[in-house]
Amino acid sequence: MSDSAKPNPFDRRLDIRHMLSTTPPPLDHVLPGLMAGTVGMLAGPGGVGKTMFELQLALAVACGGSICGGLFESEEEGPPASRKPGRVVMVAAEESADLIWHRLHAIVATLLKHRRLLGIEARPADLLDLWAENIHLYPLAGVARVTLLDRDLEPTESFKQLSGACEGARFVILDPIRQFHVGDENDSGAMTALVQACQTMAARTRAAVIFAHHVNRSSTQMGLGDTAGAARGSTALTDGVRWQLNMSEPSREVARSRGIGVDERKGFVMVDIAKANYLPPQRSEMLQRLPGGVLLRADCVTQSTAAVKPGNSKYKPRLKAVGA
Repeated sequence: MSDSAKPNPFDRRLDIRHMLSTTPPPLDHVLPGLMAGTVGMLAGPGGVGKTMFELQLALAVACGGSICGGLFESEEEGPPASRKPGRVVMVAAEESADLIWHRLHAIVATLLKHRRLLGIEARPADLLDLWAENIHLYPLAGVARVTLLDRDLEPTESFKQLSGACEGARFVILDPIRQFHVGDENDSGAMTALVQACQTMAARTRAAVIFAHHVNRSSTQMGLGDTAGAARGSTALTDGVRWQLNMSEPSREVARSRGIGVDERKGFVMVDIAKANYLPPQRSEMLQRLPGGVLLRADCVTQSTAAVKPGNSKYKPRLKAVGA
C-alpha cells in the first residue's frame, strides 16, 4: 500500500475534556495482565508442555473457567472479575488433528472428574456446548506452510484469511510463531514487522493474540528461563509484546525447596509472567504434569486427580454421555 493510500493517523486526536470528565472503562483482562486487543508471547523450551498448556487455556477461556486449577488466582482475591466465556481460535502449525484429539480427551477427562478445577458451576453437557461453539482449532501438520508476511514484510493472503477466521474471537493462539514467517528471527526489523502484524490483527478483532516461541539455549542452561530475555532471537519480540509468560523446568534449588527430587523435576513446570505492562509483578507458579500430559497447579493436585487416566474405561461412559 502506498503512503498516499494509507489513512492519516493524525486526523483525529483524543478528546481530553471527555476523558478527564468521565470514568474510564474497566480494563478487560483475557488472561491476568493480557488485555483484549493486545499481543503476548508464551516462551519456553521444547517439550516443556506449551501446546498442552495452550489447549488448557483454550478450554478455560471458552467456558469462562479457571486455568490449570486456578493459575494466578489467590484464595483471597478469587477469580478475575472480567472472566467470561469467549471464542478462541488456535492455530497449531505443527500438530495433527489426531494428536490434539488425544490431548483434549486427557484434559477433559480430568476436568469432568474434578469439576472444581474449572472454578465454575456447569453441567457436562453445558460445558460441551460452550467448548463446541467457542473453540476453533486448526491443526496444520501436513498442510502447506501458512505465513503472515511475505519476504518484503507485507501481509500475505494467509494473513487476511487468518484475520477473517479471528473475527469475533476473544483469544487467539499461534503455535509456534516460527512457522508463521520466513524471516530471520534475529533480524529486529523482520521481528518488529511480525509483532506489528499480530498487533494489527488484535486491534481489528479486539482479541488478545499470543504466539508460542522457544527460549534460547543459554537461558535454559543458566537457569534464566523465567526472565523476559529468555526468548530466542531478536529482542524485538519481547520488546514488541505487551505480555510474556514463560514456562521452564524447576531449578534444582526450587525443586529442593518444595521437596521434589532431582529426578522428578521433569514432572513439574514453572510458570512466570515475565512481562506485563498492565499488571503488578506476580509470584511464580508451579504446575504438575499428570497422566496424559495434563498440567495442574501443583498445590491443588491430590492423589485422586493424579490418578485420572484419559484411557481409563471408567471415564469413557461419562465422556460419551456428554456428547449424547
